[in-house]
Amino acid sequence: MTTRKCPYCHTFFIPTPRGGGKRQKVCGKPSCKKALKAENNVRWRRENPDCWHNDYPRVKQWLDQHPGYLKQYRADHPEYVQKNREAQRERDRRQKLHLDIQAQIRDQLPVITKQLRYLPFLDIQDDKSPNPLEMTFLLRSFPCLDIQIQIVKSICLEQNKIIPTGG
Repeated sequence: MTTRKCPYCHTFFIPTPRGGGKRQKVCGKPSCKKALKAENNVRWRRENPDCWHNDYPRVKQWLDQHPGYLKQYRADHPEYVQKNREAQRERDRRQKLHLDIQAQIRDQLPVITKQLRYLPFLDIQDDKSPNPLEMTFLLRSFPCLDIQIQIVKSICLEQNKIIPTGG
């Protein structure tokens, strides 16, 4: 038997001899199997982007043919209902937090911009090449852009000297 190296935990393993020896890619650890499954799912979704597109009519038709199914399922599976309720609360909380942060940034934008104009290392009047922090505040003036996404993707606060480097 030949040994293989697991791409996730980097341990050597002997493939199972029950038919999967040539195809087995990972060791038997649940975490490695889960990682492979997640990777395969991502690849499949990337290769089949429209697989669930326009799926609602089919689901609606099935539910119309099986009236009361969802109500009965929820009655039979209270743990599902509880899990779904908690997940929805978490999604609502995240959404509210996101909107609160957006509102705070929007409300503080004139003050922040005014303060930035007086920082010695920023020259917003200069048209040569604005740094990411300047671009973030300039892009904020377009209502179609999400300021938080722009901040996360385009700003390195250490380079802008807002956060001091070192201990």
